[in-house]
Amino acid sequence: MKKLSLLGAALLSSSLLLTACSKEEPKKEDTSNSSQEKKEEKTTTQAYNFTVMDKDGKEVKLSDFKGKKVYINVWASWCGPCLREIPELEKVYQKVKAREDIVFLSITSPNDEVFKNQNPSDKSKDVILAKAKELNLTYPVLFDVNDRFLINYGIRSFPSHIFINSDGTIANRFSGSLTEEKLTEELGKMK
Repeated sequence: MKKLSLLGAALLSSSLLLTACSKEEPKKEDTSNSSQEKKEEKTTTQAYNFTVMDKDGKEVKLSDFKGKKVYINVWASWCGPCLREIPELEKVYQKVKAREDIVFLSITSPNDEVFKNQNPSDKSKDVILAKAKELNLTYPVLFDVNDRFLINYGIRSFPSHIFINSDGTIANRFSGSLTEEKLTEELGKMK
């Protein structure tokens, strides 16, 4: 019982110490700018130059699309929200596919040995391609290799969406489903 009381006291004092360390000073209002306009500073992040495979086993790299805006839909064949949004994404693709400045891609992580994914998030390549065909997905379906895409882009949920500007910087990222309207809006914001 005495050990339990000592343990409880130690935990309580530790949590008080952590709470005290996390307190922030009150923020002072910046009054130096008379018009009270705040300039928004945006940091730019260079997109990771991934290498994935297409359905024929050919390597596809982000650098293959240098100078173009790249939209990537990260999905899985078992993911309900992914499957429901694909028709919306396909509508947008049909409207922009003739444009030379925009590239649509989709990436999955199949469990086939050839892709060497240690933590595949999807079924086999054949199952994925059959699901894409069933959904009338016509933009390229690409496959992660050695988990590199999912790891380097920090993909934690499906669907996820990555927008890469023509200069190779990340314009935006979303987790969750996109509508036709939201995808169109985000493509319009890309540089």
